[in-house]
Amino acid sequence: MVQANQIQRDQQKIQTLIQEKKTLEEEVSATIWAHLLTKSGATRTTHKLEKALQEIEDLKEALRIAKLPKNSSNSSLAPSSDLYKPKRNKNYSLRKKSKRKPGGQVGHQGTTLEFSPDPADQIIEHVMESCAACGKSLSDIKGENAQTHRVIDIAIPKKVIINHTTITKFCSCGHCNQAEFPPGAKGQVNYGNRVRGLVANLSVRQFMPYKRTAESMKDVFGISISQGTVTNLLNQFQHSANQAYRDIQTQIFHAPVVGSDETGAKINGTKGWFHTYQSPEYTFIGYHPSRGTRAQKYFYPHGLPNSILVSDCFAMQLSTPAAAHQLCHVHLLRELHAMEETHPKQVWPLKMKALILKALELRGIPYSDKNVKTIEKKFESLLKTNQSNAPGKIPAFWKRMNKHKDKVFNFLHYSGVPAENNASERAIRNVKVKQKVSGQFKTPKGADNYAIIRSIIDTMIKQGKNVHQGLAHIASLDRE
Repeated sequence: MVQANQIQRDQQKIQTLIQEKKTLEEEVSATIWAHLLTKSGATRTTHKLEKALQEIEDLKEALRIAKLPKNSSNSSLAPSSDLYKPKRNKNYSLRKKSKRKPGGQVGHQGTTLEFSPDPADQIIEHVMESCAACGKSLSDIKGENAQTHRVIDIAIPKKVIINHTTITKFCSCGHCNQAEFPPGAKGQVNYGNRVRGLVANLSVRQFMPYKRTAESMKDVFGISISQGTVTNLLNQFQHSANQAYRDIQTQIFHAPVVGSDETGAKINGTKGWFHTYQSPEYTFIGYHPSRGTRAQKYFYPHGLPNSILVSDCFAMQLSTPAAAHQLCHVHLLRELHAMEETHPKQVWPLKMKALILKALELRGIPYSDKNVKTIEKKFESLLKTNQSNAPGKIPAFWKRMNKHKDKVFNFLHYSGVPAENNASERAIRNVKVKQKVSGQFKTPKGADNYAIIRSIIDTMIKQGKNVHQGLAHIASLDRE
């Protein structure tokens, strides 16, 4: 009996131990699972931390790049925007120091104020009336000319009033014959050709607002005109200038080398665009509400098939039909300067920059086809170096160079083709000056007038003509 009880107690103890074991196994399993969850959570936390740290580094790099000063050497900003900026790093300047001395160079035609042989309009004699030593009178002593100094001044301008009168004649047959008034004298009172030409000059060339133009005409010439009259005179001049404007447009179409650029302007609070197409002898400027292909097709529907077109990398310019294209190397170097400043450890931009500078050096020396082929071969080699994983804007620049590689070194193959588009930027910069002075153009008509008149003025300047006389001549033409 005792043995049976002992067996029963042992069995109960075994059952208890089995239950305890099961409980312990469950606890161990739960502990292991909790550990795995903790480890997994720790891994996720670690990944999140690593991602956060990487984002912090990326933001630091983006902030460093954003703090880099943008100026005319590493972007398309105008040099005028460099005022009051921190001093630029001269290592990145596109201007290289020449060996020439400062000042006028040998052969430069100066404009020194000299005593010309032209006769004087007025002579004023300065005479001593008494002796400076003893005080005696010198009035009875005949003097001799000693020295002559000349003062060049201007006379006060005077308006010229011209009356046009028609004469009536009666023929013997009884018919009454009366002459007609010439163009420009159709109204009872009219402004002459030189007045219209001067108003166009003051408003467009000298950047005067309408109010100051009217004030100047009043103060200098005694001609009272209102701001509305200034508008009317500019409209009249524009009608007279339409044919000359179309002639400039035609000359550009046939020019062997044409530079092109565009800039924005405010037109009654909205943004419009001025486009220029210019050659060494002609400048065409046109206003259009669009910056893109619609504007190009409006000014040159067939493109410029006779010309090598020099421009920056703007898509509209590069898509313009032309005999060939030449990319502006100044723009390319600015982009490469920015990459060099932003990512100084990247070698590819440095090599591309050095190659372009070497190509530009050939312009000043006689070079052969072998020199050109050497540069183009190195260029091809650089383009084959994959930059798709490079930081910043390097991949986009690399892809663009691959796409337009036939447009980079045409200036080495064709004479007269510049490697930069500076002339076009100068041709269009006046729009910004006009806007700074006047704030904006009030109407599209005013913007169109400015573009037409400015095209004619800049063309006259390129051809060495007297702008005022040229404008007065155009004002005298029959108006449409």
